Amino acid sequence: MKRLCYFVNSDWYFDLHWTERAIAARDAGYEIHVISHFIGEEIIKKFKTLGFICHNVSLVAQSFNVFVFFRAFLNARKIIKEINPDLLHCITLKPCLIGGFSARRSNSPVVISFVGLGRIFLYNTMLMRTLRALTVFAYKYIAGNKRGVFIFEHDRDRRKISHLVDIDYHKTIVIEGAGINPNIYKFSIEKTYEIPIVLFASRMLWSKGLGDLIEAKKILRRKNIHFVLNVAGILAEGDKGAIPLELIHHWHNEGLINWLGRSSNVYELIQKSNIVALPSVYPEGVPRLLLEASSVGRACIAYDTGGCDSLIIHNYNGLIVKSNSAQELAVALEYLLKNPQIRLEMGANG
Repeated sequence: MKRLCYFVNSDWYFDLHWTERAIAARDAGYEIHVISHFIGEEIIKKFKTLGFICHNVSLVAQSFNVFVFFRAFLNARKIIKEINPDLLHCITLKPCLIGGFSARRSNSPVVISFVGLGRIFLYNTMLMRTLRALTVFAYKYIAGNKRGVFIFEHDRDRRKISHLVDIDYHKTIVIEGAGINPNIYKFSIEKTYEIPIVLFASRMLWSKGLGDLIEAKKILRRKNIHFVLNVAGILAEGDKGAIPLELIHHWHNEGLINWLGRSSNVYELIQKSNIVALPSVYPEGVPRLLLEASSVGRACIAYDTGGCDSLIIHNYNGLIVKSNSAQELAVALEYLLKNPQIRLEMGANG
């Protein structure tokens, strides 16, 4: 049996975004291995039930500690050699660097998946500029693997990386997002409420745009325009860009948001919403939330970042707003809140 090995930084991320694809590969006859930083037993048990073979590696996604990375590098290389996969599929930055380097050294088949470019391509501090230069240098070496393929979720990322790294264009593929199951995220007509509901669901990072949404809500509240802002998502504990839980609770107590915490049923949240908003400035892939909202038939509002504006077509299935502008975000929200028929048309176009 051929062995397919996925290498990803976080167990929860693979569970949320990649499990269905791994199941499809398993059903196609592959033995599935997953290398990741497994935090708890719950996901391991789930993967074992699915027939996946799990390998834990001490990879800390947000750490810039060189020694921690080097230890993870040696650990992961050892695991990859022991598995000896027929195909190594690397997802997220550190696994792409470690796995890509290992595959280049052994001239083995490898898929490098860019699910967005991440924070080193977002911030312009001295540290990030240094890490960006080192990352580009490493990718140039990895791109020398004649048996390597680079996958991107949208063309803006492909153009940027191809320019920086000088990858052979024929070794790149754009998949336009991971896709979702429309049989799960079924289309429905939005419900009418006395006070409309806007949904924001994401990791609780400042770069995902919740702060701007709250500022937009304050602007509209001063104009006596009201909506419920439902907020669901995963806390980003340990991340320097995380929104503190204390502040989230403060916003909830002030009535600025309705904090729902982590949800296992995002479909239900979307179905109960009138608008879905994700004003993210993070270098996204194609955000799953916007895919799900479009499938369910909800008008979306997003900033003009690569992953968002590759899916949302302005004035067709949603509205695209200039990044980092709470004022323009408020204008877009006001327009959709006051025009339910346009929301319905945009939702149908999704």
